Amino acid sequence: MKQIILAILSVLVFGIFYSCQDETDMPPLNAEFEADKQEVTAGGEVNFSDASAGSPSRWDWTFEGGTPATSELSSPTVVYETPGTYQVTLIIGKANDSTSITKDDYITVGYGQVTVDFTANKTTVTQGDSITFTDTSEGIPTTWSWEFIPTDGGETVTSDEQNPTVTFENPGVYSVKLTASNPAGSDEMTKTDWITIIDASYVEAGFTAELQGTYAGGKVQFEDASLGTAKSWIWTFEGGNPSSSEEQNPLVTYDAPGRYKVSLVATNDFTSSEIVVEDYVLVVPNDGLVAFYPLDGNGNDAGPNQVDASNAGNGTISFDQLDRKSVNPAASFDGSSVLVAPDHNAFNFGTTDFTIACWVKTEVTSRMMVWMESGGIQGSGDKQTWLRLGDNTTDRKMRFAVEDATGGHILNSSAGVSDNEWHHVVCVRKGATSSIYVDGSLVLARDAANIKEVSSAQPFNIGAQAASGGAHSNFYIGLIDELILYNKALTEQEITVLFEL
Repeated sequence: MKQIILAILSVLVFGIFYSCQDETDMPPLNAEFEADKQEVTAGGEVNFSDASAGSPSRWDWTFEGGTPATSELSSPTVVYETPGTYQVTLIIGKANDSTSITKDDYITVGYGQVTVDFTANKTTVTQGDSITFTDTSEGIPTTWSWEFIPTDGGETVTSDEQNPTVTFENPGVYSVKLTASNPAGSDEMTKTDWITIIDASYVEAGFTAELQGTYAGGKVQFEDASLGTAKSWIWTFEGGNPSSSEEQNPLVTYDAPGRYKVSLVATNDFTSSEIVVEDYVLVVPNDGLVAFYPLDGNGNDAGPNQVDASNAGNGTISFDQLDRKSVNPAASFDGSSVLVAPDHNAFNFGTTDFTIACWVKTEVTSRMMVWMESGGIQGSGDKQTWLRLGDNTTDRKMRFAVEDATGGHILNSSAGVSDNEWHHVVCVRKGATSSIYVDGSLVLARDAANIKEVSSAQPFNIGAQAASGGAHSNFYIGLIDELILYNKALTEQEITVLFEL
């Protein structure tokens, strides 16, 4: 027993001896660090690494001018945004011991090459108004030289501010040149004929309307869009109430269907200007009207329920082509876009009568949907109604369908409209009878075995067929204009009125 105790004590003493010897042999803390680079361009990164002796377990870095400004990592990465020379400090520690090192002027941050660019808060103003220019150059420029150069050879306006606000006293067209510099170099850019200063005595009448269509009893909000300086306005509204106005932006009611002329005379102290636009406002009949999409620059509904449609496709719907009157825009569909109006009671025709009319212009003969109410849940057998063009067969160039779970009733017409001309296509459901009219004339009518329930509380689609999960197919390619929905079966005379508007 005594021998065992002595052996244990010997091991403990030996271990303590060598443990103390290991601590004694450990080098003391000595702070040191390194960097992968000591010179960078503004915006550059520097990777620091601890090179200290003594196996520290704590690090406390301070980076003058750097981001982050401090770090507790052993090997931090720091970004320097501003030119200059910067100090770096490292404090290391272990247990109760610590030490530090500071290296002055250790990191040098230089200027990058300047790349000039600039913007302006407006590019067209009236004589005597101001424009604010904003330098957006890269490379941290320190000096700026602006030149505002009139193209007529007049006096050049200059500025050395970074973001000058300039008042132009002389009318004309100006080019703008900016030279920006820093200690590393300079760059320049000129935007030619970029600024237009309108003569204060000049006026050119012009106007717009958010929607150029309405219904009998509906209103159109007009907005003055005259160029130059207009101080008074005289409007004349054919068919409108009031028939004239001196307001700048009048609101006008139209009581009767038709197409109406609008004129504006804009005047200032020096001169006046007049603009007259024939057939500018389209007013459709209001009896049974539930929606009216003029498609004059957007998918807004000019009808009484204001169920606006928006682009839910992957493509683009543009309004850069004119309608058949060459006055107002029409919607141009590119084959991958669709306007979708959310479900609304106005569109839920159920088993009641309805009429859907629109103008189309296309040269495409392949299958594509013009419009579709509901559908898109289970495909065939859905409660739905639709108008489709082109199935590449002579007797199915145009198809008008009403269908539900009891089956579909489809009118297949050999009357084609894919000749790149404008055509008015009207689909009517009256009781069990479906009819198609083209350009005011009946082309096909047929009775169904029973009245189909055509709405299933789904959206109304313009320019594509709805599919399950919100997807679309059979996209339309071409122009669509003046799409109108009625919750009644229009008579042949009423269809003729629409066609002739």
